[in-house]
Amino acid sequence: MLRSLLITVRFHESRYHGQEDGFNGQGGWPPSPARLFQALVAGAAQGAQLSPEDQRALRWLERLDPPRIVAPAVRRGRAVNLFIPNNDLDSVGGNPARVNEIRVEKKWRPCFFDPQEPVLYVWDFELGAAEAEASRICSITGRLYQLGRGIDMAWAEGQVLDRNKVEAILESHPGTLRQPGESGSTAVPHPGTLDSLILRYQRKRERLTTVVEGRKSRQLFTQPPKASFRHTGYDTPAHRLHFELRGASGCFAPRPLASAASLVTGLRDMATARLSDALPHKSALFERVIIGRGSGPADFAQRIRLIPIPSVGASHTDPSIRRIMVEVPANCPVRLDDLRWAFAGIQPFDPSTGQIWSGSLVSTHDSRMADHFTRSGRVFCSITSVALPTAPRRRLEVSDRKTGEERGWEERRAAGALIQALRHAGIRTRPTDILVRKEPFHRRGVRAEKFADGSRFSKHVLWHVELRFHEAISGPLVIGDGRFCGLGLLQPLTSPTDVVVINLGENHRVARKDRAVVIGHLRRALMALARDDSGQVARLFSGHEPDGRSDSAGHHAHVFLAADAGDNKSESITRLIVAAPWAVDRQAKPYRNDRHLFGQVVHRLTELRAGCIGRFDHLKAEPLEKGDPLLGPAKVWIGRTPYMATRNLKKRDETAAAVKTDVATECVRRGLPAPTEIEVLNVTVGPHGGRPTAKLKLRFAIAVRGPLLLGRDSHAGGGLFHALK
Repeated sequence: MLRSLLITVRFHESRYHGQEDGFNGQGGWPPSPARLFQALVAGAAQGAQLSPEDQRALRWLERLDPPRIVAPAVRRGRAVNLFIPNNDLDSVGGNPARVNEIRVEKKWRPCFFDPQEPVLYVWDFELGAAEAEASRICSITGRLYQLGRGIDMAWAEGQVLDRNKVEAILESHPGTLRQPGESGSTAVPHPGTLDSLILRYQRKRERLTTVVEGRKSRQLFTQPPKASFRHTGYDTPAHRLHFELRGASGCFAPRPLASAASLVTGLRDMATARLSDALPHKSALFERVIIGRGSGPADFAQRIRLIPIPSVGASHTDPSIRRIMVEVPANCPVRLDDLRWAFAGIQPFDPSTGQIWSGSLVSTHDSRMADHFTRSGRVFCSITSVALPTAPRRRLEVSDRKTGEERGWEERRAAGALIQALRHAGIRTRPTDILVRKEPFHRRGVRAEKFADGSRFSKHVLWHVELRFHEAISGPLVIGDGRFCGLGLLQPLTSPTDVVVINLGENHRVARKDRAVVIGHLRRALMALARDDSGQVARLFSGHEPDGRSDSAGHHAHVFLAADAGDNKSESITRLIVAAPWAVDRQAKPYRNDRHLFGQVVHRLTELRAGCIGRFDHLKAEPLEKGDPLLGPAKVWIGRTPYMATRNLKKRDETAAAVKTDVATECVRRGLPAPTEIEVLNVTVGPHGGRPTAKLKLRFAIAVRGPLLLGRDSHAGGGLFHALK
């Protein structure tokens, strides 16, 4: 029969001073199961002795799985460093005048909470032979007098109850339920913990021993062994309530993306008013936690966030706001059911004019659209503009223009403020790349200044941002001064790589002679996906300027395409390669939105129609694996496709020597070191001269990282090299 041991702990005061890690950044709150176990041992001990019955019961308890914990919400106080005498007066000869020699620093940062709400610990077990031990633990619980540090006075009560009754008690508690997990940093007892505590107590009483050496004697200090605990994790994620904006007919009642701030402000104020009317004695709490009125830095961990969820997915989707996600921190003092009731059914309105908009909030369990923002990612771009604490820009007259130097200064200042915004949002990981601008990243997005309407922010402090991190970060990522007002929402993107491979599958191999044909169809497919609403194709994929002229950037500023056999010895083509220009030409630099555009377009390629060669379905762009022969790094590289020289042969040129000179110059032009050795394996020249083609083997003085695509036709798969191990 399933039973539960419930230990209810109550504190005499509304503060707790214990310090330990492991509970969602809340420092020492709630007290860990290990700390409770030590308090039970201290309460059960009679002097230096533990009765056999108490020892047997405590050993039974340490063998159980970690308990579930429910604790009231807390607010962290200000940290204070105190220097107090350690409990080692014997180490200075028992002389109180030397107490300054044993002062140690201790950090005090209390947690404040409602003392009327207890902390609950629940162990589940099978009733049988354990009934006597469970009853003995309840008796020991009644002797508990302190939990935490010496000033944290408490008392407790133990009960053995049916599982259903315990679940009802946990459900009625306003605090957060913490479930034990697989791994973490929270200390819990395990078999052997009681014996380690007894040994530590005994050794601590014998820390000082007198050692006689001849006529002299000295005291020897021995550090007692530490108590033995194991560590586990307690998952306390934020709760998320999902709502949809629905009209009277049941259809969506979307709001424009630019109205995010006014929409969230109106919903927030109306929900607060509804809760305050129902529970007037908690109106100050609701205003502090929901609106933020009267809150300080210590309240950020308790405040809820209303996050407008725009419709995203395809690039042509209208990013209107059809959904609202209410994120409730695990440490929020307001009950989850009360918040769900407060938001359900309210109508959005304009807080500046009082105009009621169509539709109302309808509770839902459908989180598929919100999942676009809650997943992890390394690259994030803003969908609603970020409010940064930057100084106002210079106002421009009608006939005045801003110089490039001024704009660059503003963007650098905004990038610096963005680092502060990440820190304020609790994100300690520093981004590796930052891009700030006023134009949206979403094809049908809204300029940053448009979000100023209906908000308290000036248009000068609103920016669209793109961030790239070295490690993946979990969403939702909401940053900036407007993160509680519906602004600063960032969307995680599929982590773009500079070189991707598209596998054609085992049943779709292409003959080597058809390499140029399949690459041509691949190029046209990418251009079709990169076409904007006006029909223009970016230079990154077309290789042409907007007026149709060839790329005039002075370097290879458009994508490199190749067809490769991989490790296939039959030489048939099994995969296609798409490489960003800055990955192949080290002199090329991405222009503003090129990184974002490259990843967005390439990962949308799921189908390729290659004329008479056939149709390829269910394609997926994936990053090249580490150690792929296209990436290296290696000192020796061998050509897989012919290298075409960048200039024509002259009448007096010796063909092999001209090819060697040409490829050496090409390597330097691409930002590679000049090869120390160039071996021409074979060379071909047309009947009337022209540009020779050759199969080459290159050797460098240092290991070079790929991909290597060199020569006149490198954008179409020519001059592709593999690394030799």
